[in-house]
Amino acid sequence: MSEQPENPATKRHGVLLVEDDPVTQTELARALTDSGARVVGTGSGEAALALLEQWPAGVVVVSDTIHGMSGLEVARRIHASKPDVPIVLMSERGEEKESEESEARALAARVAGVFATLTRPFDRRMLAELVVAIAIASDVVLT
Repeated sequence: MSEQPENPATKRHGVLLVEDDPVTQTELARALTDSGARVVGTGSGEAALALLEQWPAGVVVVSDTIHGMSGLEVARRIHASKPDVPIVLMSERGEEKESEESEARALAARVAGVFATLTRPFDRRMLAELVVAIAIASDVVLT
């Protein structure tokens, strides 16, 4: 079988992982790396925004519970400056009884430019599979 020629429009980028817990960041980065992605991690929203100015991420994965700037604010700022970069928000399972509150959070995430939300706890392989699927759909090669 011959290899298909690569689409010249295909973008080669990695994954920017924004997680302030070092153990979790390492575990998630390992899962993403095992799926073939090049990963750059940071623990703050401010650092993530600065990194995006220097390093072209194909997908951004951001925790909603990072210290300082919230994950939603990071997503909003990334989407405003780089609307073509898909963003995955990792959120905490809330004790929300009100479906209106849950719907409002989902709407806020969409308005902020979030492509997909994963609620913790989740299997880190699920995150890797989601990121790879988003990259394929966006014609991004995660290398």
